[in-house]
Amino acid sequence: MAPKAAMGVKRTVAKRKAVLRAPKVLAPKGGKASTKVPKPAQGIRAVAINLARRPDRWDKVSRSVGKQAPWLHLERLDAVDGRAAPPPVKDVTKKWSTGRLADLFFWYKRVTVAMSAGERGCCGSHISAWRMAAKGKRPLVVVEDDAVALPTFSSSLVQALKEAPPDTGMIFLSSKDRGTPKAVGKVLMEPSFVWTTVGYVIWPAAAKTLLRMLPLDMPVDNFLAWHIKQGKIRAFSMRPAGVRQANTWNVGSDVPHSDDVAH
Repeated sequence: MAPKAAMGVKRTVAKRKAVLRAPKVLAPKGGKASTKVPKPAQGIRAVAINLARRPDRWDKVSRSVGKQAPWLHLERLDAVDGRAAPPPVKDVTKKWSTGRLADLFFWYKRVTVAMSAGERGCCGSHISAWRMAAKGKRPLVVVEDDAVALPTFSSSLVQALKEAPPDTGMIFLSSKDRGTPKAVGKVLMEPSFVWTTVGYVIWPAAAKTLLRMLPLDMPVDNFLAWHIKQGKIRAFSMRPAGVRQANTWNVGSDVPHSDDVAH
């Protein structure tokens, strides 16, 4: 091998090793990453729902959250594999009706469909997070492993925690909504029909309420949005959002959506 070519190979190998050694927490441009926990967030834990067979996603989400909120220690929560080890029917039903959605949205047909294995696993995974939250005394931050933390993650989350009324049950870390949310604070929004479970904060009391409502008889995003709209839990969303999904809806997802046939 020619000397110049050999040097090029060495530089490439060195770059690869540097990437593998890159720290989980990255400092923002122009300053050092602060690991001091903001007062409103003290005592809060955070988990990322992640399938054991997707370590690549765990690496991405842990880096993303670590970069935007180095003060927030993110733990991995083993996701339920709906195909290999589905949740029991006492926790998640096998079929569900789109009737409630058809009452709200004209584009839905009223049908009963089988929940996909991915949907049932997703439901079971969030139930695991709620059981964890129910045992605590402080709120729990829950993100899915395809979440991307935005530059506004830390500031919006801390401000939302400041603004949250005493009876708050959940704060969704995104601003996605199937209706029109209303501003109730600097960042807090009152949702119409909050959309996606890519990230949220849940209080112990709300987690206990949800666990008493088992089994989940809809995919978890619709289950939460429906019961929030019915007033079972007081919830808010955030604007600016703190997270987004890595890809657009239904792109690169591990969870096939059963209600596609009802549109």
